[in-house]
Amino acid sequence: MKTRHDFLVWIFWAPAFFVQFTQARPQVHAIADTHIRDPYILPEDTGNTLVPKKEPSSQKQDKTAPFWGKQEAYLIHQTEKSFHLVNTLLKENPPSSNKPSSARKAALQLLDGIFHDTRLDGSETVSRFMESRMKEVLEDMRNLPETGMKIYKLYNDGFIVRTKSVTVAFDLYRGRTMENSATLISDETMQALVARCDIMFLSHNHPDHIDPKVVKMFTDGGKQVVAPANSLKENKQVTHIRSEQITDREFEVNGGKLKVKLLPGHQSELINNIHVITTPEGLTFSHTGDQYSDEDLKWLLNVKTKIPALDVLLINCWANRMSDTIEGFGPRLVITGHENELGHTIDHRESYGVSFMKLENIARPNCLMTWGETYWYKR
Repeated sequence: MKTRHDFLVWIFWAPAFFVQFTQARPQVHAIADTHIRDPYILPEDTGNTLVPKKEPSSQKQDKTAPFWGKQEAYLIHQTEKSFHLVNTLLKENPPSSNKPSSARKAALQLLDGIFHDTRLDGSETVSRFMESRMKEVLEDMRNLPETGMKIYKLYNDGFIVRTKSVTVAFDLYRGRTMENSATLISDETMQALVARCDIMFLSHNHPDHIDPKVVKMFTDGGKQVVAPANSLKENKQVTHIRSEQITDREFEVNGGKLKVKLLPGHQSELINNIHVITTPEGLTFSHTGDQYSDEDLKWLLNVKTKIPALDVLLINCWANRMSDTIEGFGPRLVITGHENELGHTIDHRESYGVSFMKLENIARPNCLMTWGETYWYKR
């Protein structure tokens, strides 16, 4: 009888429970919908009842979510904050031939992530970062090194080497990442850099190594430019040199004589001069340009027997058989170039991360640098 009584009670009260449940559902869904629409509005615990939080004022929402619906602004803000952090980390962890600190590696690999984001190609954000890095170079170049040489890494494979007596440039390029974008290095900044140089050597006839406007800045200032025979052929103010044998030349600059050995390299079939330069102080350094030829390895792997003892080798980061080639030159220090050339597909923007991995297998002291950094080499 009790069972039958319980069943009758359930039948009597079931409609009331059903009505109460269906009336409560809209409130629960309203809370859920509110939370989905705005994750900053969460339900409050008021005991047995769920009540939505009051929406914050529009001013407060602007502070907590300033980039909703503004993806491009968000990306730029994020990039600028990252650049600021990178600058701080690089100042605290400058270039060194010792094992790089984790903070330095993190800074360079953070740049990899930014420079591999093709949406930023040609952006003012990246150009401003480059300009800030070049200002660091110009500031440092105000004072000549009393001993050794200072090596400045610019963009792509562009380097400046400065001793007490002379300042030598290689493959200076302002950088253009998109057809209609401004150059990465402004004309004004490049002109200021050129003003501090005595001579420029160009490796091969590719536009990311030979910038006609930069060449004109040199020649207009009465400064020498040395290029392969197939480059800037109509420019009579440029000194053209090419031989399939190692060639010895001397160049007179304000600080004295530069002794230069030109090695007949190639990038595949394209001629690529490798310059080995000895300063009046007796310091020797070499810039390989885009050297990449299996055939040339026959003599490059023992080229140290044909050149002066090498202090610093500036080598492109994707050189074939890099470790063997470096041993062929026998330098005291190795510095790589050509990382993160914007405008390429990202698989061909050689990253700092990959260069770190390659340099781990190099027996000789080495240093990985980014745009606008300085390494002060002393014997």
